[in-house]
Amino acid sequence: MLYIFICALLYPQLTPYTHYENKVLVLTYHHIDEKIKSDATITPKLFEQHMKKLRKYNYNVISMDEFIAFMKDNKSVPPNAVLLTFDDGYKSFYSKAYPTLLKYGYTATNFIIVKATDIPNPKALPHLTWKDMREMKRNGMSFYSHTYDQHTLCNVNEQGETNPAFITPIYKEKEKRMENEGEYQYRIEDDIQFANERLERELNNHESLLCFPFGAYNDTVLKIGRENNIRLFFTTQEGINKAHQEKVLRINAGAPNVSSGELIKKLRSYDE
Repeated sequence: MLYIFICALLYPQLTPYTHYENKVLVLTYHHIDEKIKSDATITPKLFEQHMKKLRKYNYNVISMDEFIAFMKDNKSVPPNAVLLTFDDGYKSFYSKAYPTLLKYGYTATNFIIVKATDIPNPKALPHLTWKDMREMKRNGMSFYSHTYDQHTLCNVNEQGETNPAFITPIYKEKEKRMENEGEYQYRIEDDIQFANERLERELNNHESLLCFPFGAYNDTVLKIGRENNIRLFFTTQEGINKAHQEKVLRINAGAPNVSSGELIKKLRSYDE
């Protein structure tokens, strides 16, 4: 033990022990593919290196159910707890990430754009099917809302400037006017409700969680979400999570420049 203590003092970057309790680090991924085509895509090889590194450095991957119980009810989690999340519901979660997760005995949550599953776009990256998700759910994976159809940019004026549709009234081109506040709120509430209805019907979900498209949110979204029993809101803001937070902080792990070593450095910057 003395040797380990001395090593920790002299070579902290080499010592596979971490230092936090009663907190959770949440990681975010998107797409996994052999060919890197975006800053939100990593290779299957790199993803497995990440998982291997988490194990080596004694991080404990927890399920979404455990995370909800910790955040809402202050239930205990293991030391050095980590939650794995994916955004957008790409098919690569099933074909590339899922086998690796099973290999390591890890679970993960995917926040799906529900319409992309209900009405597949042949011109877009393939998305998960309900059949895919039902199979994975039987093995511990979980799936929640990234909205039904609000993961898009919309025109906000006649000049064609755009903003995330989830946080702003839309400019109605045919009517040459902005969506009024009532119309905007109705659109957001209808989308949140319908996404969760589809998830409940297809996957028998009993919890409602919401991941903000583009990480964008406002007071209206939070208010409507609370009124529709959203238990937690997932952001793109980085940090470590303590019990009873409403907005979840997440660390971007799914960029091609995040090597397994860089990932551990990122995690350690928040784990004190």
